[in-house]
Amino acid sequence: MSDNVIPLYAHAFFSVSCSGEFHQLLTYDYYDPDEYYLNLEANPQEYEREIEKLWLNMQGYLEEETNIVNGKKVYPKVIYTDIEFRGSENSPFILWVISFKGEFRKGENVYVTVTEEEFLEYDCDAIWTFPEGCEILSVTTPMEYEIMDNILILWARKGDKIGGREEIRFRL
Repeated sequence: MSDNVIPLYAHAFFSVSCSGEFHQLLTYDYYDPDEYYLNLEANPQEYEREIEKLWLNMQGYLEEETNIVNGKKVYPKVIYTDIEFRGSENSPFILWVISFKGEFRKGENVYVTVTEEEFLEYDCDAIWTFPEGCEILSVTTPMEYEIMDNILILWARKGDKIGGREEIRFRL
């Protein structure tokens, strides 16, 4: 990635299934005044190297995290990475699809993630969708959040401190 590529926004969408599958669509939006990412498309080998680097870097971050479902460690895996654009050549976004599975039980379930604390360099949000009829019982996070039935919406702004131990308790 070029030093002139500036992160603008991060968005995560999680879909949680009754079978214990977690699917995440993660996007990072950038401002790229030198069109570094656009220029990669002209060289397929360089483009593929960049995709592989982005894939491996994200997988490395995931492996530094601790993710636990109902007391058992789970292992998120990157299953897809791409570079796309939003309306102009200097507005790229990077997309990762991440997946993992935990063992759910009838009644209360707990998802815990532990990451390094950090101060955000950009705004971010995350939307979690749980199965219909699921009740979100409690959320522990430094982020702002709102619960709307089976949907959890989280957000934080540039300069906010995020990370540490976070927990979502829900009833299936």
